[in-house]
Amino acid sequence: MSRWKILVTAQAFAVSGQAAHKLLIDGGHEVVVASKFGPLTLESLIAEAHDCDAIIAATDPYDHMTFAALPNLKLVARCGVGVDSVNMQQATDAGVLVTNVPHAMTDAVADYCMGLLLTMVRRIHDGFNCMVSGGWAEFPGVELRGKQLGLIGFGKIGQAVADRALGFGLDVVACDPVLPERETIEKYPHVRWVTLEELYQSSNFISVHAPNTPETRHMINQAAFAAMRKDCYLINTARGALIDENALIEALSHSHIAGAAIDVYSQEPLPSDHPLRSTPRLLLTPHNAFNSREAAERMSMGCALPILDITERRVPEFLCNPSVMHSDSLRVWRD
Repeated sequence: MSRWKILVTAQAFAVSGQAAHKLLIDGGHEVVVASKFGPLTLESLIAEAHDCDAIIAATDPYDHMTFAALPNLKLVARCGVGVDSVNMQQATDAGVLVTNVPHAMTDAVADYCMGLLLTMVRRIHDGFNCMVSGGWAEFPGVELRGKQLGLIGFGKIGQAVADRALGFGLDVVACDPVLPERETIEKYPHVRWVTLEELYQSSNFISVHAPNTPETRHMINQAAFAAMRKDCYLINTARGALIDENALIEALSHSHIAGAAIDVYSQEPLPSDHPLRSTPRLLLTPHNAFNSREAAERMSMGCALPILDITERRVPEFLCNPSVMHSDSLRVWRD
């Protein structure tokens, strides 16, 4: 077994990954935490990881420039589900393995999604801001029971949100271009399948759970907002690129929809002077939906285990680019 040097850019691992960290140290590896947490710029990433074998990664940029500048890099272990910050084809061409942790944060994100929904429609944040400023006022909100929640995407997180929403008495509709397996559909007899247009037109609340792909980028755009009900509330805990932020600002500023709660952004961290920060009826949080202690521990372990797998000549369970194993450029197991 070889001894690897491992860079950590993912804050969740550094804060909550003590058990995973110990597992790597006990395995004879060196673990180095980046001087600042990701997402790092390309220049910072290359400087920090110049002699590393693996990176436990935030949403830093991983493309041909990264791989060319880091010839020792063998594994990008994404500390999360999304791998849209990694150019998968270029990683494969360079012989770099990419893993993720697909199920670790399902409950954390689903819980947070419902928390955002309740906070937004019952105006809990308005009440808090009123109290800390010394005020006292009433903030009429909206009840959930009998209203319709539209889920865009019905993977594991969308299903977990449906479980919670049905318990609140919401009517749940879903739209997903990749129809779930029959077992999943049969498990959710109370979820109705609709077109995206119907979902926009009929839902009181809409929650986005789609992956970030070229096809889904800015899928929530000016036309989508125009199709939504005036009393609709939108939630996004998936990826910032799914929503056209300029269209969102316009929709909220002109009352085309009732409100929105956003945890993810096209640029992260969100600049301090970004217009989203001053947009009315918009609840903002700093990309924390995944960030429960339990989920962070599971994600951290899910990043450590692939390193142990590879250094002990096993194929990781959640390898995102399995074709890399047949590449002449593969950077592991050359002996």
